[in-house]
Amino acid sequence: MNCSDIHELAPLYVCGELDAAHAADFDVHLKQCPSCLHEIEAQSRLDARLRQALLAEDVDVVRVNRRIRERMAQETVEPSVVSVEPRGNRWLKAALGIAAAFVLAVAGYFSFPGRFARVYADAAQDHQMEVVDHGPRHWTTDPTELAALEQRLGISLQVPEELAGGYHLEHGKICRLDGQLYLHLVYTDGTSEFSLFLRPRDGERLTGRISGASNGRLLRASDSGNEHLAAFATSQLIAVIAVDKPGGESVECARVASSSIGD
Repeated sequence: MNCSDIHELAPLYVCGELDAAHAADFDVHLKQCPSCLHEIEAQSRLDARLRQALLAEDVDVVRVNRRIRERMAQETVEPSVVSVEPRGNRWLKAALGIAAAFVLAVAGYFSFPGRFARVYADAAQDHQMEVVDHGPRHWTTDPTELAALEQRLGISLQVPEELAGGYHLEHGKICRLDGQLYLHLVYTDGTSEFSLFLRPRDGERLTGRISGASNGRLLRASDSGNEHLAAFATSQLIAVIAVDKPGGESVECARVASSSIGD
């Protein structure tokens, strides 16, 4: 997949509607092309602003079209967007495509669209019940038992016991998110905790708004009730993070985890 392909597929990718095979190729390119990664992050910020503005109102086609034109006008007056170079024009078309895709989906839009939404919702519930509310669950802290759980799930990478920012592994167990087995790990820095859910990557398409990048991987974010979630993918793993702190915390925890987990 080259830069031209990225420009064409950007609307589907940002909206979480790109099929798994193309999304994987898309991810590979972004890891190797900082320029495209930067542009995708910019398009995602625009998409998030559109969603925030439009979802604050009752869905009305006329108003939706008007607000999109206003938002696009605001964006296009910036020198970084208005460009005489073909590349800038292609990215502007990609932004328009994202806006158009949003108009088609706005009536049925949820805060985290797509099949992966169930994973986010289940992760939020699991974190609330088992970490925040300290539900009666069997956890293990023994490194040998944790390694056995990783092997059971087919996770070939050694899960780090220490993460950046002073976080260390507290305990872990196996759980189910959307009917699939995940390794649920809890990390703490002594004052706060977050849940890290891991499973082998087997074609899932991550959804949620793009909220940055770490270690060459896009970080996606979403919310469910009082819980805030983030996710990223490596070549081998799907990782979901859940916290009950302000929304930015989930992305920051995802950044910390991604920086410590290899491909």
